[in-house]
Amino acid sequence: MASEYYRPCPELDAVNSLFDKYWKAKEYGACFAGLLPLAQQGYPLAECQVGYFYSEGLGVPKDMEQALYWTRRAAKHGDWDAQYNLGEYCESGTGVPKDIEQARHWYYQAALQNHSLALEKCRQLGISLKEGDPAANG
Repeated sequence: MASEYYRPCPELDAVNSLFDKYWKAKEYGACFAGLLPLAQQGYPLAECQVGYFYSEGLGVPKDMEQALYWTRRAAKHGDWDAQYNLGEYCESGTGVPKDIEQARHWYYQAALQNHSLALEKCRQLGISLKEGDPAANG
C-alpha cells in the first residue's frame, strides 16, 4: 500500500481498511465497491486503484476505457503510480494509440516524485530530471 506516500487522512485510512479487509481475502468486488465512492470524490489513491481494478478485471469486468479514465484522473491529481501506469499504457499502446512522447511525460511526472520504476524508465529513455532540460518534456 502507499501509506508512506500519502499523507494521513480519513480517505487513506478508508483505502487501507478496504485493502486489509477485502484485498487480502481476494474479495475484489467488495474492495472495488468501497473504493469507487472515494474515487468519485476525487481521492487520487482510490482513483488509481479503481483504474487498476478495471485494467485487470478485478471485481468488475475488464474495461480499458474505464481503466484509462480513472488512471488519467488519478495521474492528473498527482498519483505517482497512476502517472507511471499511464506512461506504460502510452509506451505500449495499451488501450490508447502508442505515444512515446506522452509516455515520457508521465514517466517524468512520476519520477519527479521519486517513483523508483519511473526513475528507471527515465534512465532507460534518456529523460533528464534537470529543470529546464528539453529531454524532460519529451
